[in-house]
Amino acid sequence: MDPKVLFWTGSFANLVAIVALAFAGVRARRSGNIQLHRRLMLSGAGLVGLFLVAYVLKLAILGREDLSTWSPYAVWVLRFHEACVLVMLVAGGLAVRRGLVLAGTRNVTRDPADPVAAPERARGHRGSGKLAVAAAVMGVLFAAVVLFDMYWRAGLL
Repeated sequence: MDPKVLFWTGSFANLVAIVALAFAGVRARRSGNIQLHRRLMLSGAGLVGLFLVAYVLKLAILGREDLSTWSPYAVWVLRFHEACVLVMLVAGGLAVRRGLVLAGTRNVTRDPADPVAAPERARGHRGSGKLAVAAAVMGVLFAAVVLFDMYWRAGLL
C-alpha cells in the first residue's frame, strides 16, 4: 500500500475519533457533566494536535500528494475538506480559549461562591464549539470522499 494512502487512512480514523469525542462531549455538557465535557473536548483537541505533528512529519518524509493526477472534482472535494478542517481548527481553538476563561466561574464549578460568567462569554464558547463540531462533521464526510478517491486511484477498490 502507498505510504501516503496509509497515512491518510490513519488520519481519517483520527478525525472520526475527534468527531466521536466531540459528540460525547456535547452529550456530557447537555447532561450537566461539565468536567467530563472538558476532558472529552480537550482529548479531541489533543488528537488534533497529534495530527498536526504527524502531518508535518508526513510532509518532511513523504512529501505532498501529486494533485496533477487527480480529477478537478477530487481536487475541489479536497479543498472543501481542507476549508472545513481550517474552520474546525480556528473555531475549536477559540472554543478552548473561551472555555478556559469560563473555568473558574459558577457555570463550570457549580459553586455558589464563584462568580457567574458573563452571558456573552458563555454564548461565545458555545457558538465556537458548535461551529467547530459542525466543521469537523463536514470535514469527516468530505475526507471519506477524498479517501475513497485515493483508494480508487491506488487500485485498492
